[in-house]
Amino acid sequence: MSTYDDLAGMLMRTDAIQTVLDSLKSEPVALLFHIYRESERTGSGVPDHRIPLTGYLRDVALRALLGAGLIERTAGGKLSIYTYRPTALGLEYCRKLESEGWKPGA
Repeated sequence: MSTYDDLAGMLMRTDAIQTVLDSLKSEPVALLFHIYRESERTGSGVPDHRIPLTGYLRDVALRALLGAGLIERTAGGKLSIYTYRPTALGLEYCRKLESEGWKPGA
């Protein structure tokens, strides 16, 4: 094992890095679920100013959801640059999560 691998392995075991790794899994799912709920409630896309980007990695989560094809982004309206809504695949995952009793932060 190289010195770099040894040092990187030590860092990967720290609480700080483990928190980032946990956030990489949980924050995109929570954000998708938020967009799903808002879209279902309003019947339209969710304006960017109504997307909670205050989490540890929420901006990354938003880009991951777009990249995975779970949400779509369209031009915004009067008060927003973009709006977001779940794709058919995103809806399918949200409905499965809902049927399994999943709650954000769980």
